[in-house]
Amino acid sequence: MLSEHIRDKIDDAIEQGWIKVYYQPVIRSLTGRLCGFESLARWIDPEYGFLSPADFITTLEDNKLIHKLDSYVVEKVCSDIHDLFEQGREPVPVSINFSRLDFQMCDMLDVVEKAVSKYDVPRDYLHIEITESMMVSDGEFMHKVIDSFRVLGYAIWMDDFGSGYSSFNLLKDYDFDMLKMDMNFLSSMNPKSKAIMRSVISMAKDIGILTLAEGVETEDEVEFLRESGCGRLQGYFYGKPMPLDDAFRNLEDKGIQTEERKWHHFYDAAGFNARSTDSPLEIVEYDGETFRTLFMNDAYKLQIFDDLPDLEEADRRIYNTHSPLLVKYREIAEAMNRSKKPEAFYYTAKGNYMCFRGREIIEYEGKHIFKGSITNMSIDDTTAKRNELELKLRELNHLFVVVLLFKPEEKTVTPLFGKFRLYNGPEKVDMKTSTDMMANGFIHPHDSDRYRQFMDSSTFAERIAGSELGLIEDAFRFRRENGNYYWAVATVMTVPGSMGKEFLYCVKILSDNSSKTLLTHGVTNSSLLRQDEFSLLWYNFVWNSSIMFFWKDMDRRFKGVSKAFLDYFKLSSEDDIVGKRGEDMNWHINNPEYAIQEEAILNSGIPVRNSSGQCIVNGVVHHTVSSKIPVYENGRIVGLMGYIIDVDSETARITDKMRDNNLDGLTGTMNARSFFDALLDYSSQYRNQGRDFGIILIKNLNHSRISTTYDSDFSDSVLQTISDRIVGVVGTTCAVARPKDAYFTVLTYADDRQSLIDLAETLKTKIESLVAVEGKAVTIKVAYSIRLRSEEGMTDENLYVSALAELEDL
Repeated sequence: MLSEHIRDKIDDAIEQGWIKVYYQPVIRSLTGRLCGFESLARWIDPEYGFLSPADFITTLEDNKLIHKLDSYVVEKVCSDIHDLFEQGREPVPVSINFSRLDFQMCDMLDVVEKAVSKYDVPRDYLHIEITESMMVSDGEFMHKVIDSFRVLGYAIWMDDFGSGYSSFNLLKDYDFDMLKMDMNFLSSMNPKSKAIMRSVISMAKDIGILTLAEGVETEDEVEFLRESGCGRLQGYFYGKPMPLDDAFRNLEDKGIQTEERKWHHFYDAAGFNARSTDSPLEIVEYDGETFRTLFMNDAYKLQIFDDLPDLEEADRRIYNTHSPLLVKYREIAEAMNRSKKPEAFYYTAKGNYMCFRGREIIEYEGKHIFKGSITNMSIDDTTAKRNELELKLRELNHLFVVVLLFKPEEKTVTPLFGKFRLYNGPEKVDMKTSTDMMANGFIHPHDSDRYRQFMDSSTFAERIAGSELGLIEDAFRFRRENGNYYWAVATVMTVPGSMGKEFLYCVKILSDNSSKTLLTHGVTNSSLLRQDEFSLLWYNFVWNSSIMFFWKDMDRRFKGVSKAFLDYFKLSSEDDIVGKRGEDMNWHINNPEYAIQEEAILNSGIPVRNSSGQCIVNGVVHHTVSSKIPVYENGRIVGLMGYIIDVDSETARITDKMRDNNLDGLTGTMNARSFFDALLDYSSQYRNQGRDFGIILIKNLNHSRISTTYDSDFSDSVLQTISDRIVGVVGTTCAVARPKDAYFTVLTYADDRQSLIDLAETLKTKIESLVAVEGKAVTIKVAYSIRLRSEEGMTDENLYVSALAELEDL
């Protein structure tokens, strides 16, 4: 019987190559490019010929042998991806189907991890497909399986969504990256089934899940799914399952190009925003010169066209013309890119008054994705719009005591509502004259110069562009009719759509005016200040000063520090340090000297001036100078206080070459030069005090792959993230450097070799747990070498060199 043949011959089928892995393409709907494959097992038997998957998969599951087949598919897929890399061709991610029995009969995560390691395949090139029925039968077990894969960076796809009765409950209880829907659901293509499909796609996007439709066979289905916002398409319309080389040839014949790894996240972000909606919606790509519409629904088209052109024709009409509107579109795109916030723009086209609202979704390598909607005000309900505008103006009137419209080029100042409560000059006036009128007539004399600087209209656009809030504001004292002054905030913002040529000037009175009102006769004489006011002034000075102040009790425990001190040592609050001694923080390279100095201050009252030392901050050894004095109360010493100066920072401030001289310009850790300086300091402690130390040299083995499949800027971001993780582990206890390329060095005191190994393993685990940077998937593989100074044959000179030699050939 066939079933017995399958059961008895599965091992032979794998060893003899009767099992083939076929690939069916997955196409991104927005771009029409290949973005993945699904791997499918095929059994070509020398006796029975081409076996139906339904026959051999069912038989293997019934006999609990399916894990052998699926383990082989994992091995073959990883091997094929590896070969593509070796040949210099562009691989794409591949999804692999798994059975519930796979996870019961073997450690499938271990199988996948070993294959990934063996063939050096990034984890984001494998997608794990599981079905609804697998989770319904053993939910708790599958929950653990899913979590174990996801924590390592594997994407989990839910296959055959909607085939059972628990689909929506599963979306609530499990974390999926992709929802895979079978087009058999749309076999009738009637309005009801289409509406359900649109709703499922929108729902998936609302909860952050990508969408894929399989079984796509006709152009009508492709068009419907594109309009519905389905992100990826798979089916015979693009190609049937076939051997890998045949699959690539088929796509080449169809003119379908391959999406590079570095663009996966970019177009995923675009796809998340394309959806079925009754409101006008457009997704457009812009490279600084050319616009390309990726998605435009009919509601959008009807606002600007008399018909419903396809996207290519829409682009030809809008962007590929010599119309002056093309300049306007570029200005709008650049404005959205600069602000990174929702923007609104108004313009006229063919006698119509248009309002475009949009924002930038993502930017990468000079390309931008914008999401926008448009309203043709000329064909809209003008009465409703006018009422809405009047309502917004009334709302502004509640917020501000005055709102003026400035048009510097036209030299006009116009009130948007009410009277000129703070300005009663002519409407046709230049900005300088109007500013002088305000400064001389309504602004407190002590604030008038600052007000004139604030109202310099020649710098409005530049200052607003540089503001995170998209506006500029400052507080001034405005004069009341009775001669008293009150504090109010003046705000200037760009009018949306004016391209920086029109500005709103708004004034809002600050709350609690009674405490801010100043009498025109001046302030209270300083001789009347009370002692608690001196305390308040001193506290505010210390807390807000750029000087790193600290004070301690008689046990040398910190009682308080300034904000500059907290910022310097990367402490979140005083709670992290109050009650501790300096040696408890492990940031001094030579703790005993500090302790001796402080004991002398507390016991003898002898101050310390400009004492040099070294401390570790964020893995970097800093040279410091500190001064400390005793604190007296009623003639008795009750503690000490002092301040720290970072010599490196002060030198850098003067020479403006800190990053060139001491720090790695990419990661902010030490560079090679400062690392070797620190190594000499540790060596001095070893020779003079007998304090042993060691180094851990770490190499990111996948750095070259990341640079190739993404780009050098992104690989730099990965190095920065690795650096942050290293510093996060070692804190202030070790010195961290990036001496070259993808190498990091940790310099630390150590009692024995095992302590170095333990720290190295902790760092390796922390770094390799990194699965994404800036939203892009990464697989990090780390190697390390360690050296202990007291080990036989180690010298100051060969400590680093010997560790480096061990890793350079890897």
